[in-house]
Amino acid sequence: MDMLENNLTDWNFISYEKIRDNPKQWNLTESDYRIFKKTDWVVTEKIHGANFAIVTDGEKVRFAKRKEFLLPQEDFFWFKSLGTQLVDRVKEIFNIIQADTLRLSRISVYGELFGGEYPHPEVTIVPNVHAVQTGVYYSPQIEYCAFDIALVESGNINARTYVDYDKAIKIFERVDMMCAQPLFIGKYESALAYNIEFNSTIPALLGLPKLPSPNKAEGVVIKPMKSFYLETTKGRIRPILKIKIPEFAEDSRFHQATKWTHFTATHTSQSLSRETELTQAMLSLVTETRLNNLISKIGRVERREQQTVEELLASDVRESFYEDYATFFTMLSADMQEKIISRLNEECQILVDKYFNN
Repeated sequence: MDMLENNLTDWNFISYEKIRDNPKQWNLTESDYRIFKKTDWVVTEKIHGANFAIVTDGEKVRFAKRKEFLLPQEDFFWFKSLGTQLVDRVKEIFNIIQADTLRLSRISVYGELFGGEYPHPEVTIVPNVHAVQTGVYYSPQIEYCAFDIALVESGNINARTYVDYDKAIKIFERVDMMCAQPLFIGKYESALAYNIEFNSTIPALLGLPKLPSPNKAEGVVIKPMKSFYLETTKGRIRPILKIKIPEFAEDSRFHQATKWTHFTATHTSQSLSRETELTQAMLSLVTETRLNNLISKIGRVERREQQTVEELLASDVRESFYEDYATFFTMLSADMQEKIISRLNEECQILVDKYFNN
């Protein structure tokens, strides 16, 4: 039996939570921040790749992209080139955790598929493989780096808990699975202040020679060493942050637009100004970086799927926009809201059309 056949099951896939890029999006209280100070935080390099999960109950194994399980025939970003090592190692991880968790039902290992190009004269090109993402060079072949382990226990299949980072990294090392390595461990404020402008550390970890030109990392991920959760006005959160360098921002602005606390204007000219500000804020989110990141979540796309990609991009932009501007957007008239959404759809169509024409 092909161990990479991706067995069909009736499991319910739970995607990895969206990682915020600004702590203000959590609406935290002073009490919440006091909790932040009670644990150490770890900074790891954020890999520019495609989110990829491996789920097992110790016997069957399924693979998944950002939102859903893969079908048996799908070779999402050539992950099958990794052979059976992912299957073997995730089963070993399950057995290690099961020894201490008697009611363990299954585990999900979350990570990133990356690589596919490394332009160094001493490194051989791997045929029939292309870069998962462009902008950072990691490896000539497809690689996988794990960053989290989620547990599902019997009787509670729709909920999960996460293995603490300090324990998870030991488990990954024990089974010889590449994982997100610490760049810094310390207090929250110091983690936030970590310098994100550095060359990627990944090629060296893979034993590859340094490139002659700069090879900047996409950014960093900041998370607590010991997992914890907070109840906020936006629901229960597990605080994890991603901070990207400007070159990889999904927002075309150089700084966050002003977020108004109230509107007092009632004149038409001021209302139009409001519409203009919100239009600019929304359209600034329609970027090539966002589109490329979106495609990395769904896999390779063809021209016949253009409309679907346009709709997904517009949806992704609206989701990010509403996080900051939902209150102000609903203050506009229905006609103005429709006009702005129409502009968004037009810009998404232009960008996606450009992608397929390149």
